[in-house]
Amino acid sequence: MERHRVIRPLIALVAAIGALVGTTQPAAAFGSMDVTKAVVSTSSTTGLAPLVVAFDGTQSYCVESCSLTGYSWSFGDGTTATGATASHSYGRGGSYTASLTVTASNATSHTAYVIINVSDFTRAIIAASPTVAQIPFAATFDGSGSTVGWHTSIVSYQWTFGDGTTATGPVVSHTYTTPGIRQVVLTVVDGTGYAQSNGVYVFAQDPLAAAVNLSASSPTKGSVTLSWTNRTQLLERNHVERCTGASCTTFTTISGAFGSDTRFSESGLKSGSTLTYRIRSVDYLGRTVVSAPVKVKVR
Repeated sequence: MERHRVIRPLIALVAAIGALVGTTQPAAAFGSMDVTKAVVSTSSTTGLAPLVVAFDGTQSYCVESCSLTGYSWSFGDGTTATGATASHSYGRGGSYTASLTVTASNATSHTAYVIINVSDFTRAIIAASPTVAQIPFAATFDGSGSTVGWHTSIVSYQWTFGDGTTATGPVVSHTYTTPGIRQVVLTVVDGTGYAQSNGVYVFAQDPLAAAVNLSASSPTKGSVTLSWTNRTQLLERNHVERCTGASCTTFTTISGAFGSDTRFSESGLKSGSTLTYRIRSVDYLGRTVVSAPVKVKVR
């Protein structure tokens, strides 16, 4: 009786296992395992402007049944690029958030970010237009391109225009009404109190007029001395021109005197020869005008 009590339960257990093995169970349902991931590496994340950074997105991936189809870069300063790798130059100091967005064949995408900190000295930088013009004229001065370290900012822009007037602000305009070479100076001050200045020159040109009162003499043997009066205040050059003969018309430039000069002398000339001189004035706009000629007989 004890033997039957043990065997019968065993037979029932074996029969139950056999029935279970022979039965087909429904498969478990799983969602898609597709994963798209943007991965960014850079040659540098800090440095002094201009800072060139190489960006590498080749370690980005899409697993399961997909592949990457696009790489889109944004460098944080308004510029963009495409491709698995890219290079970008940061010309100004600042803290820039660069990003890479990758897209995959299954219409999924992912974005990764990296912060680039570009250091710079506080520097005053001026863009001026025009720098040469006939008075009266208005010139625009732009200091918004001045640079500063990423950890601070420019708090003031101070301008002097070289004619006793001043202004403030990153972009200003000034009208010149008197002739002269004016030095325009911009001083920028950053949040730490550090100030730096830079300057440009503006040529306020007056109307061009020919020299007058040109006279020539031969004070010593083989020499000639000229004198004249300039009627234009701001001249780049006064070219002295000469031709041989009392009725000659072919002039040769023999000297490029400064625009402020009103006198010229030369020696070693042939005694008894007749020479004709004139003054060709050139202003800072490149315009030119000649004086009336004058003749002299060399002693």
